[in-house]
Amino acid sequence: MSKVSKITAFALGSTLLLAGAAQAQTVLKAGLIDPPGHIDVQATERMAERVAELTNGEVTMEVYPAAQLGFANDMLSGLKLGTLEMFVGGTTWLGAFDTDFWISGTLYVFNDQEQARAMHEGEIFSGMADRLAEEEGIRILAQNWDRGPRNFISTTPVRTIEDLEGLKIRVPPQESWIENFTLAGAAATPMPLSETFTGLQQGIVEATEQASNWLYANKYHTIAPNLTRTKHNYEETGVMISERVYQSLTEEQQQALVTAAQEVAGWHNEQVVAQIEEAEAAMDGEGVTIEDVDIDNWKEHFRGEFDALVEIVGYSPELVEAVKAAWE
Repeated sequence: MSKVSKITAFALGSTLLLAGAAQAQTVLKAGLIDPPGHIDVQATERMAERVAELTNGEVTMEVYPAAQLGFANDMLSGLKLGTLEMFVGGTTWLGAFDTDFWISGTLYVFNDQEQARAMHEGEIFSGMADRLAEEEGIRILAQNWDRGPRNFISTTPVRTIEDLEGLKIRVPPQESWIENFTLAGAAATPMPLSETFTGLQQGIVEATEQASNWLYANKYHTIAPNLTRTKHNYEETGVMISERVYQSLTEEQQQALVTAAQEVAGWHNEQVVAQIEEAEAAMDGEGVTIEDVDIDNWKEHFRGEFDALVEIVGYSPELVEAVKAAWE
């Protein structure tokens, strides 16, 4: 090989190496508000491993839990602007961009977790997701990671619906949650998740609500020793990406993200069920008073207020019709 040929080959090889290195530098930062160790964080880390495998290392995901990249609405705004690549969290947060997504923050709107998941995987929510990508620049890769039924934990016992009257309860800063509890007579108090433990500890609020595994992992039972298993809400976690970022990827890389998010869903949902059982058994063993309520009675009460909530929040008629059609 001539000297010129050797130089040309070296230059070509260097170009290919640089091109390969550039591909390997596709980094997607994924933010969550949940703490390290939360099942959504674990599942996102598992998804990141699978994405790296499916793309041969061309795409890597970096996972940032505990609101390191901002609160939920901040991160979602970042997706819309293309300044943040990914967010993993409850689909309810998307109500800030499309009101229909607030439906998941409505008490007893779903019969159980399986029905909630089926609706999120179905035609109505798929259409909502398409609309979100087109109009708001936020694409949902998956919205079928179960969050588990939400229950009350409180400093004073909550045994009946009447006990909600005047109860200072922390709610997410989302219209559906605020109005739902206000209609029930509670003193709904919007508060960031990062301030809730201290708020409960200092008496600013008397109660909060989350899935039992979340409450136990974050030690809420140490300051509020009353758990009421109302199972009043079933949410799904969504895996979301900036549409601008998504479109910058190759079709193969896009499919790898979708595949990885869906593959993780089954494992994630099995873990949620196991963690809830373990958490409630542990709380019982640590002296927490656990109350079970007449769920049919609570369900009837809150569904009786649904039409009033629809008027306040403004869900689309198609969504309302689909939700009601699935009620038992």
